Amino acid sequence: MRKLTLTALLLALLLAAGGTYLLYEKLRVEVFFKPEYPRLGLKSRVHLEVKPSFSVPFGEVEVFVRQGNASAVLYEGPIAPFAETLIFEPKKAGFRDGEAEVVGVVRLPFKEERIFYQKVVVDLTPPTLEVVRKPRYLKVGEPGVLTLKSSEELLRAQIRFGEAVFPLLEVEGGTYKTVVTVPLFALEEPQSFYAEAVDAAGNEVRKFVPLPVRLVKFRTVKVEFDRQTLQELLLKFFNSVEDPAAQFRIVNEEFRREDQRTLVRLAQNSTDRLLAKGAFKQLPGSAVTARYGDHRLYYFEGKKIGESYHGGLDLAKYRHAPVVAANDGRVVFAGRLKIYGNAVVIDHGFGVLTLYGHLLDYSVKVGQTVKKGEVIGRTDTTGFALGDHLHFATLVWGYAANPIYFFDGNYLKYHFYEPLR
Repeated sequence: MRKLTLTALLLALLLAAGGTYLLYEKLRVEVFFKPEYPRLGLKSRVHLEVKPSFSVPFGEVEVFVRQGNASAVLYEGPIAPFAETLIFEPKKAGFRDGEAEVVGVVRLPFKEERIFYQKVVVDLTPPTLEVVRKPRYLKVGEPGVLTLKSSEELLRAQIRFGEAVFPLLEVEGGTYKTVVTVPLFALEEPQSFYAEAVDAAGNEVRKFVPLPVRLVKFRTVKVEFDRQTLQELLLKFFNSVEDPAAQFRIVNEEFRREDQRTLVRLAQNSTDRLLAKGAFKQLPGSAVTARYGDHRLYYFEGKKIGESYHGGLDLAKYRHAPVVAANDGRVVFAGRLKIYGNAVVIDHGFGVLTLYGHLLDYSVKVGQTVKKGEVIGRTDTTGFALGDHLHFATLVWGYAANPIYFFDGNYLKYHFYEPLR
């Protein structure tokens, strides 16, 4: 009886071992390694995922990066689902520039098996940026061209001036150009220009650009609203007027910021081809009724209810006058904005766009190519406008520049076209 019991026990153990072996044989473990950038840099964000076909009680998974004698474990744990974004700093682990390999290993009671292998490149050297051409200085609203060279191809490069970002476009291997301006907010918040870049490993560089800024004194314009005029304006935006001052602030501040974000977003897809030719064209026969940079102070019943800086020219002609494209370009927006009402935005290349606001209607569509002098719509009072006119603005990556520079063919020749070409 005792011999029979031992035999049964042995048989049960053999069956259990066989069943466990078959279970592990069916096990499949997948590893997914996805770095944020094509190469591993000084501080790399990596998404790592371990996906077993099922969880098992015994065994473990190890995922590590190795390069020569240097090694760093990314994950070591049970055979169970795992997904996490990790920060890997190769230099601290003794890695150098060059190739490395990511290896995944599963260790089972019966065997050890490599389940993942991927070659990677380690790049611990940040890019360099050299300013090779720039204006001597820029006034508020003045456009200028910056040319920079990099030691390597970049994933992203830009010039920053406070909150304003001017993307750098690659024109040939390692050479980048862009158009910049000094936005109107510099009158209240003085800033400096910086060049920023990120390489294929996520390594970042930030460099001061010695481009002096000259502030400009623009005229101050006081705008007094009577109750009827203010109500008529606000009823364009609200169904009723309950608190004129508060509702005006929403329009003048929140809606204005919303339009600004839209214009910046539209500019991000500006072409790296120069579409404009020669001087930009002012609306023929129009009179300037408001200037770029006008500091408007708004009053209602003797109290100041807001202020703004005018980001363009108000051009008046006659009611529903035809509006023409200021230069050759491609339509990137034809629709409704908050402050500018019915509007058209045309891209002229390298981040330079023109905005035509307060239109009655428009006769162009997004994606359409237009020529200088081509009719694109008619003037009206849509949006934040009290009388029939065209709000015309020249934008640099979404930020208003002074149109007078773009109307000056000689200025553009030496400070715009020549540096870009």
